[in-house]
Parts: sequence; C-alpha cells; structure tokens
Amino acid sequence: MSLTLIITFIALLGSLYVFCPSSAELPWFEHPAKPDGSLSFLVVGDWGRRGAYNQTKVAHQMGIVGEKLKIDFIISTGDNFYDDGLTGVDDAAFFESFVNIYTAPSLAKQWYNVLGNHDYRGDVEAQLSPVLRDIDSRWLCLRSFIVNAEIAEFIFVDTTPFVNKYFTDPEDHVYDWNGIQPRKSYLANLLKDVDSALKESTAKWKIVVGHHTIKSSGHHGNTHELNLQLLPILQENEVDLYINGHDHCLERISSTESGIQFLTSGGGSKAWKGDIDWWNPKEDKFYYDGQGFMSVQITPTEVDVAFYDIFGNVDNQKSQTILDHQPINMGMQIPFKKLMLLHIIFIACLRLSAAELQRFEHRLKHDGSLSFLVVGDWGRRGSYNQSLVAYQMGLIGEKLEIDFVISTGDNFYEDGLTGEEDPAFLDSFTSIYTAPSLQKQWYNVLGNHDYRGDVEAQLSPVLTRKDSRWLCSRSFILDAEIAEFVFVDTTPFVDEYFEDPGDSTYDWRGVYRRKEYLSDLLKDVDGALKNSKAKWKIVVGHHTIKSAGHHGVTKELLLRLLPILEENNVDMYVNGHDHCLQHISSNGIEFLTSGGGSKAWRGDRNWWSPEELKLYYDGQGFMSVKMTRSEAVVLFYDVHGNILHKWSIPKEPLKAA
Repeated sequence: MSLTLIITFIALLGSLYVFCPSSAELPWFEHPAKPDGSLSFLVVGDWGRRGAYNQTKVAHQMGIVGEKLKIDFIISTGDNFYDDGLTGVDDAAFFESFVNIYTAPSLAKQWYNVLGNHDYRGDVEAQLSPVLRDIDSRWLCLRSFIVNAEIAEFIFVDTTPFVNKYFTDPEDHVYDWNGIQPRKSYLANLLKDVDSALKESTAKWKIVVGHHTIKSSGHHGNTHELNLQLLPILQENEVDLYINGHDHCLERISSTESGIQFLTSGGGSKAWKGDIDWWNPKEDKFYYDGQGFMSVQITPTEVDVAFYDIFGNVDNQKSQTILDHQPINMGMQIPFKKLMLLHIIFIACLRLSAAELQRFEHRLKHDGSLSFLVVGDWGRRGSYNQSLVAYQMGLIGEKLEIDFVISTGDNFYEDGLTGEEDPAFLDSFTSIYTAPSLQKQWYNVLGNHDYRGDVEAQLSPVLTRKDSRWLCSRSFILDAEIAEFVFVDTTPFVDEYFEDPGDSTYDWRGVYRRKEYLSDLLKDVDGALKNSKAKWKIVVGHHTIKSAGHHGVTKELLLRLLPILEENNVDMYVNGHDHCLQHISSNGIEFLTSGGGSKAWRGDRNWWSPEELKLYYDGQGFMSVKMTRSEAVVLFYDVHGNILHKWSIPKEPLKAA
C-alpha cells in the first residue's frame, strides 16, 4: 500500500483513533486504556463463513463475554473471509460474514484485523480499502501496523508473504501479491520495522499479532519461515505474547527458552477435530480442537487469558494468569522482570468456584428440604418399559414435590445422538417425560453409549432451547445448599473403551490427552469436595464403583476415584450403567445404582457380601431421595410404583467448636 493511500485511509478514521508518526515505517494508532489503566479485548480468528460451522454461536458468546468484560476492542487473527477472501469492496460476504454476524452491542468496538492466507486468495486491496470502513466503521485492516494502548503495544505483522509454499507450490490457488513485490525487499523492510518498533517501545507489555503460527501442535504446526526470521526478533526484544490464528483450534504454548506465550485463537468457525501433534507437555499448557475464542485482560502488573468454547464455558485450565510484571524501580531504571505464576484463575459460567468445574445453584424448598428423582439408562423411545417408568416417576414426583431429576447417563441408545437435530431427543426425552411434576430441571451426565454418538450434541445449548429442562455437561457441581452434588464424567476413565472398543466408535472430542484430562478432573473433584461446606456430599457418575450387577466393579474408578470419595467423607455415590436397582453400603458410603430406566438385565447378578448388599433388583424402575439437614431417605420403585426398598441415612449435627 502506498504512503498516499495510507494517509488517505487514516484521514477517514475520524477523531477516535490518532495516527501518529513513528521512527519505524509502520502505521501507528493509539487506543486509550480504561480510566483505571486496564485493558480488555477479545481475539478471534479464521471466522468468515457466513455464519456456518458455528460462527454464529461463537459470535453470540463473544457478545456475552464482551459485555461482561467491557472490552475495548477486538483482534482478528486473519482468514477473515473463506474460502478465497473478498472479490472486491462490494462483495456481499463482508455483510454476511462480518456486519450481520457480530451484532452484539459489546462488539460494536474497533476491530483490528490482519490478513490470512485465505484472504490473499482474493482481492487483498478490498480488505485494506477505506470503503469497507465507510460500510462498517468498526473495520480496520492493514498489512502491518502498530496499536499503542498505553500499557500495551501491539505489533500486527503480515505473515502470509513469509511462507515459501504459497509462492513455490500454490497448487490450484491464485494469490494476490500486489503490493509486496519484490518479496525479498518487502520482508527485509518489514522485519526491520518490527524490530525497530519493539526496540523503541516503552510499553509495559509487548504483544505481536500475526495470522500464522510460530509454535503449534495443531494441523499446520510450526511455520518454519517465522521460526527462522521473526522469532529471533521477538526473543531479542522480550516480547510477552505472540497471538495468531491459522490452526483452527485454541492453544497456549509457553516457551521454556524465552518465556514468550504463544496463543492460538483460530476457532472462529470451522474446527479441525482430533488433528493434533505431540508437543512437549512442559510447554503445551492447553489445546482445544473445537470452536471458540479468547479474551485478554491486562493491567500494569498482570495478564489474564481465558479461552471459551461455543457455549461460553471456561474450563479445563482455559483461563490462566500467565504473566506478571514486577513494579518498575524508576531509580534503578531496570527492565521489567517477568515471573511465571503457577496459580490458576478459574472463571465459572455462573459464578466463581474454588475448583475448575462449572457450578450451578438450586434452591431448597421453603421448609429447608430437598427431594429429587434419579433414573438412568433410559433413552429407548419409550420401549422396554421406559414409558411405564416415566409414568410412575410422574406420580412419585408429584407426591414428593420434587425439585429436580438426575440422570445417571446412557441417555440415548444405542449410540447417543447423531446431532442436535436427532429426533431421538424428542422421541426418548421430551415426549416421554411429560408429567407436570417432571417439568423440572434435569441434571444429566454422559454414559458410554452417549460417547458412541455426537457428544457435543448432548452438551449443546440447542437442546436446552428445544426443552428448557435439559442440562448436560461432562462434569459439574450442583450446590443445593444443604447438599452439594459433584457430577463426574466417568466414561474416559475406562481403559476398555480406548484399548478394545470392539465395533463401537467413541467420540473423544474434548478429552484428548486423556491422561491430563483425567488428572485435572480428579484434582477438580478432590478440590470441590474439600472446599464443600454442605451437610451432604453426593457424587454422581455413570459407571459403577461397587456393584453386584452385570458390569460389576469398575476397577479404574475403584483405584482412582474411590480414595477421593473416602478421604472427603462423601455420603453417597449415585450411578447407572448396570441395568438394575441396587444399594451397597460400604465404609460409610452408600453406593446407589439407578440404571433401570428401560431395558433391564434379568438374572444377571454376581455374589456380594450380604452385610453390604442392601438391595438388588434386576427389573426396571427408579429412585427417589428426600433430604433434610438431619436425614436422607432413599426409596427404590418398580414400574408399578411399588416400593422395593427404603433406607434412612441420619446426619449428625455439626459439633460446636
């Protein structure tokens, strides 16, 4: 872009943003920090698909988070318009992929955009043109430029021209190289300008933004040319963050050599599920192969980064305080020293939690009691007596004035849901549990059969919009005042599903790096139980820990989860998986199986100590629990509403200190 065109473009920006001279040749913009000196912004990349591939869902969550954080601006890491950029300044894709998608009031802020390789396949000058800013004043796109935001300085770098293969082996693609020829001179000048800008920066934080990865365990991996040419400049100038897109994922790599944080936010629309390469676990702090975006909050002393999925969830170490600056000693005029903080800051969807699990709250009745039903292994479109069980649940639910229903998993047979539009959701849930008393919140965990389908479908808020009762998450906490429920995703613990899945195909999206996933989950469960002040501690999972039924003991849970339950004085472990109703009392924990929601396994029973086995029923049915501060009463029912077993568990009052 010529200097004349740059000056013309800047003249159109109005009074909000000031174009200032710099000793480097890069255009320079100023963006004021908040009155308290802080700065917050969102980062999204690889997005422009006219709303498809969940782009609209990502945009919706960006609007919610943007409002919450009162963001100052948005950064786009490129590949703004798929598949081949814009055809010109009047291309309808600008409206259909940008203007009409990012409509939330909180997103009506300045967008600072870089170009990606897909943008170079179209008319590059169109994206750089002030005509687009006339159409939508949020749009600002240049090849390379600087944004000075007081406490932070951002250097936006045009990375596409660095990549040799786009020139030597473009395949069937045609790239628009107008404005960067001769290439060798263009890159040399750009590197010189970036180096000068970083050396002259007096900002507390130095952040470089480009489209292409420098370090990544995703599909594209490292960009060799940037490692050789750009990375040494970042290291020499003590850059804090390098932010990019290109790989369609969310990722954080923390360099053990330089301390630079390499942050990938390329999940704005289409994601590449399961496309991950090995990376040193000492550096690879987070990898998520789904759609989403990133937020950054900056103060003079701290940077806090959070990664969000399409539901707005922040979990599994996605939110981290990653850098800390010591205060400046002006007398000594020493450079800022960077200290890596080891603690994690978790941002729950609803409110802060000591653990990293999502936390929900459910109020008690006016008399301080709580009652609920438990059913598992049910989703068979009404067959195998599912409809009869549902009918009796409605009667008991009305009698007990239940507060909610718990599902112990295997919600849809045989292979989960095929997607959000699978009619099985209506046929096996909405159209079955129709009693007025069952129109309460359903808290659901996933079973092994659910993992054989599209897991993300059951976790999707689309189902909640179809039936507001539905709430399903992998693991979460339910705080019901006198009782705290920790719902645990047990399927990934079972080795058999990974080592010998038979003819079944499991959807392991979201639980890749299984060892780390399980380690984090166990840590979170232990933390939640230790921090709980509730009278009753109840853990819910799909798989059995102790059972005399067909599946029997789940050895992986016996070894890894049970010690945590025992150490934290858990009162009940509630599960499904075995298609029966069962009560085992062992070492102060009540193991309650409610897996008789439809098909039962008649006569499939193993020996268990009669001192511990209080009930085993090999037919269909469900369970109810009524709790007060001093007592929990558990009942099991068959398909006729007959009470099979009743058990009262007293709770001693807390002793005064």
